[in-house]
Amino acid sequence: MALSEGTMLKDGRYQIVKLLAYGGYGFTYLAQDRLANQQVVLKELIPALAEHTDAVRRFVREARTMQRLRHPNVARAEATFRDHDNHYMVVEYVPGASLSDWAERGQKMSLSQAGPILLALCDGVHYLHQRGIIHCDLNASNVLLDANGHPKLVDLGIAHVDDDFVHRAWQTQSVFAIGTILCMAPEQLNGARADPRIDIYALGTLFYQLLAGRPYLDFEMQHSPGAQANNIFRVQNEAPQPIPGVPPAVMQVLFTALAKDPDDRYPDVAAFRRALVQALVAHVPSRRGVQFLTPTHSDQVGLAADQPTPAPATFEWPVWIWGVLLAANVAVMLLVGFLLVGT
Repeated sequence: MALSEGTMLKDGRYQIVKLLAYGGYGFTYLAQDRLANQQVVLKELIPALAEHTDAVRRFVREARTMQRLRHPNVARAEATFRDHDNHYMVVEYVPGASLSDWAERGQKMSLSQAGPILLALCDGVHYLHQRGIIHCDLNASNVLLDANGHPKLVDLGIAHVDDDFVHRAWQTQSVFAIGTILCMAPEQLNGARADPRIDIYALGTLFYQLLAGRPYLDFEMQHSPGAQANNIFRVQNEAPQPIPGVPPAVMQVLFTALAKDPDDRYPDVAAFRRALVQALVAHVPSRRGVQFLTPTHSDQVGLAADQPTPAPATFEWPVWIWGVLLAANVAVMLLVGFLLVGT
């Protein structure tokens, strides 16, 4: 049962503002941090698992993993605590809409709009992969847009974190929810989780949806077993169609990211991002759009600049110094001559 609005947690530090969502692990709330005077997100472990030692251990490990993350396109966890006989995770609050809010309207984005969003997501996902984290649930509801329209990845609840954070058997059914299957790779339907190319496939589905205003396949949105079976069949067997008006070079990048066989996809997110930049650069006319096509983070995820290495700088004496040196030389010569005559 969800906590009611106004409920106080951790000796009155956190006050529940409203329920945001209910997932496979429990409830997510918007709360007010009264000590820091800011809003935060509280993730609550499902009550039925509050005394389950293994579930609690993994819940805490997820929080600790998120606390180590520092990237502008990845939400971070700030703390964990126990109260009301349950476990809570304090997560950074991103004031803005999710991509799912936009996607539900069925609107299309231009390349200049969608390109920077996807490139930023590539940066965030690459950052996770470098740290052994595979998101495994990249979908529109797990991407928030801040007040400036910059995306931020949230919810590592079913992420694969090397061998130290294994798959949770108690979350298996939630993985197959209709809102998530829209972005799942074919091999993920068979239980694959440790391959980073899963996230590349999901990034491809998001980019397709941004550009087309619809999912990359003709999914049935009903929750019946028959609809679910048809959707699984589509993911495993149907190829996406070209998007009218999208340049062939961009579509080829999308088709590669959405290849059914992971070996036919890009080997890593950095390669995917480089290919996407090369396809976009000729079709993003605005200066604002172009600036997003270059690396912005220290890990240099983006396109490696194919520019010649500048020649080493050489020092050139100012012109006036030569006059000074000449005069000094003449003075020395006159002094030497004077001394010789005097002897």
